[in-house]
Formats: sequence, structure tokens, C-alpha cells
Amino acid sequence: MGRGAMRLKTVAAGLALAVVNVATAHSGSGVIILLDRAVAGLLGGLLFGAANAIIVRSNNPDRLTGILVGASVAPQIGLAYLIPVVLIPKFGIEAGFYALAAGAMAAAAFAVTLVDRVAIHVASERTRISFSGPLMLFCIGTVLQSGGLGAAWTYIERVANQHGLSPSIVGLAFSSALAGQVAAAWLSAWVVPKIAKWPTLFSLVLAQTVFTAVAVQIALPTAFVVSVCVFASAAAAAQAFQMAEIVRLDVTRKAAVLILPMILFGNGLGPLLASFATTEVDVLGGCWVAVAMSAISLLLYVVCAAVSARRRLTSPVEAKATLGS
Repeated sequence: MGRGAMRLKTVAAGLALAVVNVATAHSGSGVIILLDRAVAGLLGGLLFGAANAIIVRSNNPDRLTGILVGASVAPQIGLAYLIPVVLIPKFGIEAGFYALAAGAMAAAAFAVTLVDRVAIHVASERTRISFSGPLMLFCIGTVLQSGGLGAAWTYIERVANQHGLSPSIVGLAFSSALAGQVAAAWLSAWVVPKIAKWPTLFSLVLAQTVFTAVAVQIALPTAFVVSVCVFASAAAAAQAFQMAEIVRLDVTRKAAVLILPMILFGNGLGPLLASFATTEVDVLGGCWVAVAMSAISLLLYVVCAAVSARRRLTSPVEAKATLGS
């Protein structure tokens, strides 16, 4: 997306996404709807790819990642209310897809302000990614961390129902969590250049793990609402620190381009793995799978940090750079 004609590509992707959403609104076949949504996912991925290409090659990729995460959640808060409460009752079920089409049109309009090509350092372009042990551990940990979030987010409403919590409690938990994600992501964008990266990332993944378990285990309304807010917000805040660390692990920044695809892949893989531990009447097993994935990701991050620190100390060049800074 960033190698040339980026404005044209991004505008075209936004306009095509708008067309696909309108087509979905008028689809009369289940097969056509599935095909439309697959194409919509592809086009949405291209738009994310354009944003990611700019972010990764910027001077502050970690901060911009936090801003993007918060900005991408903010419209969900408005649409989560407008679509079921205002648009569908007044205009019918198709209105939801027209709202998505309007968002895609807005993306296309803003895309004309983008750079036309992302500046890539020649030395970095000619250097291949070194898939070192720490980098591989980090990538697997990132997939599992996002998988834990995806699985928890998929099944947590059914967990609430299984605990006997009212729909109003579930609605409060979800709306508060979305607002918390925006606040956490933007807070992380502000603080990420100023604080230690690894300890903060450890703390955020630990919070995600612990509070997912609390939401599954404790059937109290207040505990449920607070737990959902904390584990969702912690996962949103973690992305800025994940970007900061993957840039440090791979100086070419080619691996950093994959950070958002890894997170999206994990968001889909988590619910799939969790589904094998759920039944029609009991979904708690799936959420414990989410807890396990989050816990394993934390362990992998700790090992990655330890191994990378050891390598920096044993490398004369990196050790000199570390001492000089």
C-alpha cells in the first residue's frame, strides 16, 4: 500500500468498501452475504494496511499506534447505540450497512490527504527480517494475547447470561469497556515514550489475564462490569507497547508491519480455539481458554525480554550503544 499511488489505492479501497456495504444491505442470498463480508474484510484490511504502513515508518510508531487504536474504537461507541436504537427501528435492518457505507465514504474522503508513498530507508529495504528467537517469541505472544482478548470478548456476554446477570448489566459492561478502550489507548499513546516498555506490557497483559478470570469466576454485577472494563482496556493499551518492542527487536521495521495483522489473526484464532471448550449450555470453558492464552502470552513476553536483554549485554556493539545512552 505504501510503495506508490497510496492515495489512489486508499480512496479506491474506501469507495469499494462503501459499495460492498450497500450491496450487503440488498443481498437476498446467504452465500452472497458471506461473499460480500469477505470482500469487505479484505478492503478493510487494505485500509488498515495503509494506516499501518504510515505508522511503522514514522518517528513515533508506538504513539501513533495508540492513537489509531483509540480512534478506531470511538466510532463503535456511537454506532453501537445508533444502529439498534435509532437507525434500524426507523429505517430497517439495511440502515446498519448504510451507516457502515457512510463510514467508508468518510475514509475515502480523508484518504486524499495521505502521503502518496511511504519513505523507506534504502538500507532497511535491502535488509531481510532476522527472525531471531526473541522476535519469534514476541510474535507468538502477541497472537496469543490478542487471541485471549478475542475469545473473552466473544463469550463474555454468554458468561453473563450463564451467571444470571441482567441485560442492563451486560450493556453497561460493554459500553463502559468501549469507552475504557478509547481512554486507555489514548493514555498509552501519551505515556509510551516516557515509561519503561517491558514492565508496562507485562502489567497490562497480567491485568488482562487476571480480570478475564475474575469476570468468569465471580457472578457479581459490579465485579463483572469492572472486570470487563479492565481486561478490554488493558488489551487496547498494550498495543502501543507491543509496537514499541517489535520495532526495537527488528530494526528494519518489516516485522512491525505485521503487528496489526498478527493482532487481527489472534482475534479470530482465539474464539476458534475457545469454541472447542464450550457447549450449548456452558461457555465457561471457552473463557478459561482465553485466560490460558493470555497467561501463556505473558510468559512468552517475559522470556522474550530476558533473552533479548541477555543478547544486548553479550553483543559488544549493542552493549556499547546501551552504555552510551
